[in-house]
Amino acid sequence: MVFRFTTMEDLEMLRELIRQKPFAAKRGSTLEIWDSVAAALGSALKKEIKVKQIRDRLNLLKTRFKEKEQLSALASGVEESIHAVNVQTHYTDVDGLIREYTQLERLHHDTKAAQKISKEKKEEDLAKCAAAIVDESRRRRAYRDDTSFYSDSDDSSDAQSVVSGAESTLSTGSSKAKQQGVKRSNAYLTEIKRQDKKYKEQLDLKHRELEQGQKQFEERLEFEKKQAEDRLQFEQHIQQSNREMILECAKIFGLLWLRSDH
Repeated sequence: MVFRFTTMEDLEMLRELIRQKPFAAKRGSTLEIWDSVAAALGSALKKEIKVKQIRDRLNLLKTRFKEKEQLSALASGVEESIHAVNVQTHYTDVDGLIREYTQLERLHHDTKAAQKISKEKKEEDLAKCAAAIVDESRRRRAYRDDTSFYSDSDDSSDAQSVVSGAESTLSTGSSKAKQQGVKRSNAYLTEIKRQDKKYKEQLDLKHRELEQGQKQFEERLEFEKKQAEDRLQFEQHIQQSNREMILECAKIFGLLWLRSDH
């Protein structure tokens, strides 16, 4: 028998998916999270729900929502913003919860992509730094070889002069080369640290946004739960008042009927 989700069941399913976030599961625990979603949803609906049914329904709802968004964008000329949606419907209708789920899912994927780019960029910068240090070392070695070549002149007096001058030049050149190499190495390392700090700040910002969105969603759910409980109590109070009024009216009519007989 094919299980058909009602609107209320869709809402319950989406709330559970947002709560457990299967898209953010660690490697090796994805199936466990989906099983947990199915178990929680089945317990809430008092029905046996399979993971495949939830996945298929979620994909269908996401496809429908995407089509609606595209039609809305074509009709208005601009893409509808999440902030343009009524706050109440954003958390109570299916489209609002789908939007919330896809926003969280996209934010998680963007965070993972940023982490990957940060790692690759750091490795690339380290490779460039290492290559620059190697090149500087080669230039210094070549400079020393050229200087030693000039020191082997046949003329001993000239050779002494050349050696003396070469030693002075080598000392000065070697000192400058070392300073340049250190400066370049420090510059590369400083740039790597700066970029690494920048990426960490971006990831921290995305993480805070994700936590804030989840906190707002949970607060909204709690508010809706309180509203539903208050509404239920009010309806029960009205029903009790109506019953008492009906009984009172019945007594009055009974007394009037008895008096009319006499």
